Amino acid sequence: MHSYLDHILESFYEATNWNADNQYANLTATSRELLDFSLPSGFILNVSALSSPVSASSYSVKNLGGIVDGAISYFYCAPDNLLSSNRLSTSDVDLTKVLGGYRLLRTPKAPEDPKYKEIWLGGKRVDAKNTMLYGKLYMPTNTLEAMYIRQITPTDQVLISAVSDSRLRNGGTMMTQIQKNTGKWCSEFIYSTDEALLGLRGLYNFGYDSKLSDLSQSFLSAGGEIYYGVFNKAAGVSTGLRYTTSSAYVNNTPMTMTVTLNPIMGQLSATYAVKSATNTTFASRLDFNAFSYESDLTLGCELWKRSAANPTANDADFAPREQETSTLSSELAPTTQPECTTKSADSESPDRTFLDEAVWKARVSTSSPTVRLLWEGRIKAFLFSLGAEIDVRPGQGVKTFGVELQYAS
Repeated sequence: MHSYLDHILESFYEATNWNADNQYANLTATSRELLDFSLPSGFILNVSALSSPVSASSYSVKNLGGIVDGAISYFYCAPDNLLSSNRLSTSDVDLTKVLGGYRLLRTPKAPEDPKYKEIWLGGKRVDAKNTMLYGKLYMPTNTLEAMYIRQITPTDQVLISAVSDSRLRNGGTMMTQIQKNTGKWCSEFIYSTDEALLGLRGLYNFGYDSKLSDLSQSFLSAGGEIYYGVFNKAAGVSTGLRYTTSSAYVNNTPMTMTVTLNPIMGQLSATYAVKSATNTTFASRLDFNAFSYESDLTLGCELWKRSAANPTANDADFAPREQETSTLSSELAPTTQPECTTKSADSESPDRTFLDEAVWKARVSTSSPTVRLLWEGRIKAFLFSLGAEIDVRPGQGVKTFGVELQYAS
């Protein structure tokens, strides 16, 4: 289950038309959602609220083995229509936005000309830059986490994140990312105070026409990153490819394939995710190290269950329904995905039932004797997450178990 921060961040990017999937860091986001989903540990309660059109707050309490800790988060977004235009309440939010799953990538498009965003009053420009502020305090460790995002232009964005903790070197660390996203390509310059790390990322898209529909074509993305730590004099490099196609291709079967390579470490990873039906998705990942010859095969799947109030659409209307409900997300948040419901009067009704809307997820790996199982769904106005990791070796059993409850108004 995505955190409230993930959902706020996704809503911010959606409202500002920022395509986070066009960043190299999110090249393998689809497979990560299906294969690397996290399990709740112990009992977790999250309560959040949109206190005003520009601010929100979130409170979290966790009980693990008799030890209770928590966190308090605050959010601020400007201008005031960024958050109010999105559904953030758990009673009516689209489940695919908060529960994750297959990410149907939107075709990259160039942003609007900045002059169309300008607002003038009395000969002075009065429109505000899109801005987001976030702060989180963990208790009782008193660790402080913060993030600042400011979009200078529709194509340029600055993101600053920081962590303050006495257990870290120098008492904390800060990272600055300067991003440029034109649709056709996206580049990022990164600086981190940890080891004085310098980095550069880039992603370029081939084989699509920005004038065509988002869901009527496929495209290939190629990118890479290079970074260097000034203090430890260590360097790194990686490169990757991603091919994605929408439901208008391959017999109405959306799929995403990626290949990433780290030549210094000799690590090669290939993933394949396919939405075989409206409610079912399968994913696989093969990791291989050219130096040690070690390999690992990971398999995962998700199965959505729909309620009678929101019947499953057939494959014939799968593509147009997704085109109507396609959305955007980030490194912490999910992008365009098939929604649980159609945009009908019934789906917008506050009296609809959500008892049967849920998703099952499973994951196995050749490198581990465990099986991960996760159930997530909505009951009335609450989101539930129930997960377990089971060791299949004789005499073992359940390794971890947890429940997470989330409410937002």
